[in-house]
Amino acid sequence: MRKLEGPKTPPPPSWRWQKRGLICVGLAFLLMFVAAATIDVEGANVLTLIVLAACGILFIAGFILVALGPRADKKGDTTGKETGP
Repeated sequence: MRKLEGPKTPPPPSWRWQKRGLICVGLAFLLMFVAAATIDVEGANVLTLIVLAACGILFIAGFILVALGPRADKKGDTTGKETGP
């Protein structure tokens, strides 16, 4: 079975951007649930609105990072040659 495995390679450069984007989206969902719970308990106050604003910013930033990630794969290496198709 080991003969069928390919060589061990590092993750592509896009994964660095996409991983951060997925973390941002995950934190946005977490903050959304926290804000929903605080609205049920205390009603809408300033802190809840700040948490919701942070949630929106993280959500948008996460999707932008995930969308821009594949562009990192298209950049040339240190010799200036194209690495993509």
